[in-house]
Amino acid sequence: MYTSEYLEQFTRNVFKKMGCSADDARMATDVFIRAELRGYSSHGMIRIKDYFQLWQAGRINVKPEVKIVHESPSTAVVDGDGAIGMIAAVKSMRIAIEKAGTAGTGWVSTRNSNHYGFAGYYTMMALEHDMIGISMTIANPLVAPTLRRRRPLMVWRSRCSVCDRR
Repeated sequence: MYTSEYLEQFTRNVFKKMGCSADDARMATDVFIRAELRGYSSHGMIRIKDYFQLWQAGRINVKPEVKIVHESPSTAVVDGDGAIGMIAAVKSMRIAIEKAGTAGTGWVSTRNSNHYGFAGYYTMMALEHDMIGISMTIANPLVAPTLRRRRPLMVWRSRCSVCDRR
């Protein structure tokens, strides 16, 4: 059994070895560790190998320039520049929180990003500011919706960035 401190250091080192900045490595690591500590191991440490393989295949940008490409007082569109999804999502949620603090509501859409792991992490970021957070993403139709016996039939043309399935 490993301590959370050991896993945190290990994960941070993996992302740094991939070329991530110290801050980006810390952001991605925090999402992994929080997933594990909250019992969502399917989006925790087990996924490190997937991100490493995406990096090896050149499918993620470890030095992204995540930036706002369109905005209004309460909305923004963020371009993730091919970032690890967790990094683009954390930065996008920070923008949403900032906008909500000044405009009363903040809505941010992120494009050009990758799998972002534990969705609850981003909603909990809002709690620290006494706000309600919502986090949504698109995914491949690999799982049946709640209370369904099988997944719906869909035509899907893109590939999942983590498992490389259609």
